[in-house]
Amino acid sequence: MSRRVEIGARLKDLRKKNKFSQQFVAENLFISQAAYSLIENSQNGIVAEHIVGLSNLYEVTTDFILKGDKHLIRISPSQGFVPYIKVKAHAGFVKNSSKDLDYEDYEWYRIPGYNPTQGHLLFEAEGESMVPTVLPGDVLICQKHNNWDLILSGSVVVLVTNESVLVKRLIKQDAENLFAFENDNPEDNEVIKCNYKEIKEIYMVRGKISNVLIPHHQMTSKGKIQTLEESIEYLKKELYTINKKLNNIRK
Repeated sequence: MSRRVEIGARLKDLRKKNKFSQQFVAENLFISQAAYSLIENSQNGIVAEHIVGLSNLYEVTTDFILKGDKHLIRISPSQGFVPYIKVKAHAGFVKNSSKDLDYEDYEWYRIPGYNPTQGHLLFEAEGESMVPTVLPGDVLICQKHNNWDLILSGSVVVLVTNESVLVKRLIKQDAENLFAFENDNPEDNEVIKCNYKEIKEIYMVRGKISNVLIPHHQMTSKGKIQTLEESIEYLKKELYTINKKLNNIRK
């Protein structure tokens, strides 16, 4: 069987499985039904432009159309892949955020336990402003939120402004069309206030992937220190109360 016959047979099989008519497929390729029929019947060859168009229509790889290779996976959001925006790519993402993502510009991954949609992205966290909630180098699993008014105050978000990509905690303001964005790091008290015009996109943080594990002894020590601090605070209050009573007795 020649390559042309094999391709025609695969195209016919794909069309029937998807319950498409020849007319429908031809319209998607911007050719006549008669011209497409000749391709399926192996009387005409197929050009590269039509191979790519059929790949997108059936959500299969071009290699499957040409060779019948089912072991290759087509990278796209519909196949469960999510683009990963590294720190070094943040500037380019801000610049081109209004455009469709170029598959060649980013790495794409599948995330176990998540069923991604078109609005999912992975962002690499930078800096220590959100420590201990978000650590430098953490990969944040995010979903684009189009209705900003419905975002709960206190949510951790990825904020895309006209200048940068920031990870912050969103705090709603009483003023109309105004958001404040705070840090979780107690040593960084910076508060950023933005109106709607200064915000390009807001992504809700749905989860994170971290390469940092907190050792058990650190967690234990942290708990002991916190208990000790609480005990000292209690003793201070008790001493204050005792001193106050002694002063009243002396009077």
